[in-house]
Formats: sequence, C-alpha cells, structure tokens
Amino acid sequence: MADHAPDDVVEQILIRLDVNDLIRCKSVCKSWHSLITSPRFINRHLNRSYNEDRHDNKFGHRRICLVNEFSSGYFLVGSCNGLVCIICVGSCKLLVANPLTREVRELQLPSLIGSPLCWGFGYDLSKDDYVVVVGAEVGKFQTCFKVLSLKSNVWRVIGDVKYKFITKIGMLCNGALHWIVEDQNRKILIRYYDLSEEEFKEIPQPEDDASYKVTLRSYLGIVKGCLCTFHRSRFDSSVVDVWLMKKYNVKHSWELLPLDHKMKNDIVQFFRLPADVRFSYNVKHSWFSRTLKHIYVQSLVSPHVNVRPKQYTKAGSISILCRVNCHFSP
Repeated sequence: MADHAPDDVVEQILIRLDVNDLIRCKSVCKSWHSLITSPRFINRHLNRSYNEDRHDNKFGHRRICLVNEFSSGYFLVGSCNGLVCIICVGSCKLLVANPLTREVRELQLPSLIGSPLCWGFGYDLSKDDYVVVVGAEVGKFQTCFKVLSLKSNVWRVIGDVKYKFITKIGMLCNGALHWIVEDQNRKILIRYYDLSEEEFKEIPQPEDDASYKVTLRSYLGIVKGCLCTFHRSRFDSSVVDVWLMKKYNVKHSWELLPLDHKMKNDIVQFFRLPADVRFSYNVKHSWFSRTLKHIYVQSLVSPHVNVRPKQYTKAGSISILCRVNCHFSP
C-alpha cells in the first residue's frame, strides 16, 4: 500500500491510528516515516485526538496523574497537547516528556531565592511554543516568577506579584495558567498568567451572588472544558459548592452546579517515574480527586523544539522514561 496508494489516501488512513500504532508504522518505509514525523501530520493528528475525546460519549475527560507523586520526589507541573512537565525538586531538574513516544527533554530549574512555590505548563499559540512557569516566595505576599520557553531554552524573569498563592499548580484553561491567591488585604482572588500576552490578570468572580464563595480551602479544576472552583467539606472529603465559568472570563457566566448533577466518568491515566511509564484506565476516582487531574490527550508532539533529541544510555537514571514500553491496560 505504501508504494501504490495515493499519498492523500495513505494520510487519511494513518491519521486515524493511535500513537502506538503510528510509532510502528514509521518503520514501514521512508515515505511513511517522513509523513508521520512531519509537523503538518502531527498537528492534524493532535486535532483529531482532541475531537475524538471531546465527542466520545463514553467518558467526560481524559486526565493524567503521576503515581506516588509526593513520596517519589517528582511533581506533575502540567499537561498540554500530549506533553507532560515534571519537576524533580531534589535534583533541581525539569522533565518535559511525551510518555507515548518515549521522548523526554531534561531542563534545569532556574536559580531562585526560595524553593519553587507554584508552577505551570502550557502552550503559547501566538508563538507556537511551550512554556514552563515557576514562582518562588521572596517575601510576605510577594512571589517572583520566571518563565522558560522550549524554543529559547532560556529562563527569564517575569517579575514579582504581590500575592500569596493558595494553590500551587497553575490550572491550564484558554491559553492561561490559573491560581487561587490571597492579596495583602486578605481577599481571595483568581489570578491567571496569559501565556501569549505574558501578563498576570484577574478572573472576575460573581461576588454579588451571596451563595458564591472562594476560600483558603478552595480548588480550581476543569469540567466540561471550563474553569471551575470548588472545595471539600470540613467533615469529609465530599465536594461542596461547585461553580462553573461557562464562558471564559465572563463574570455573569458563573453557574452553581446542583448537588445531584450527573457527571460522566473520566479516564484517568497513570504513569510512574523513574521505574516505568505505565498507563492504565481508572474510572473509579471520586469526582473531587479526578477534577484536580490535568487534562491529557494522546499525541505525537515532541518535547524537542529546536534541539536534537538526547540519546540516553545509562540505566537507572531518569532516562529510563524513554526506553520503557508504554501500554494501556483495562
């Protein structure tokens, strides 16, 4: 088929395959390898993966989670377009990886006055670039932020913001990273960093609604592709007061979900470091815990932007992430 089928037919067939099958197809012939590794094909396959997940009635979202996150010393910074960003506090390193293609890129954390306090990972559409954001507390109600783009591979200072960060992980939504913060007047706000405009801004909240509240116990999440806030009950781990912003950055679009609101099960896919990168399906998580997981999509996107992929040879290091078999199991 590689020699006789028209190129557009071959592309239409290959675009429907999952990542693991496409990796095998790259070995069929040079023309298939060239097609599958081309930016155009990778982008088309990514868009198709998003659309398939979005219109799949069997589940709500596909999410990703790092197993034994706190005990292992690794923390999942974020997930975007099939890439995951992981911070290793002990070795002061960052990993940006595609678990399915087994590609990994190792970066150094920036020099900060304090330990990393909050972080985030996302995609800047205006520059076609992936961005890592790290903040460290440099004073009371003062956090210094630095940003790195994968294309430049250079850390630069964004500046200081005069807030105390309640949530650590920047929740990615609409091209921006979101946190719950507390200002010097003890007011709880939702602030976001716009990855394209490189500015911190504030999300309007429905403060005129007496039933709405965001506290030190609140969290941010993504439900139905929209930013939401919620918190746990003081008496148990149940979710209380789930507010959904149906139209991004529109104050009057906030809506309180009823307690009996039915949610589709999510697919939560796990991976482990450094021993393996094993994915498995799990739809038994509570609504609260899975809402905190990052949205994930299967893709061919490579973390190697403007750099040559690093070849790993030593066993027992973080590089084992590149060599293990990634698979799905029921």
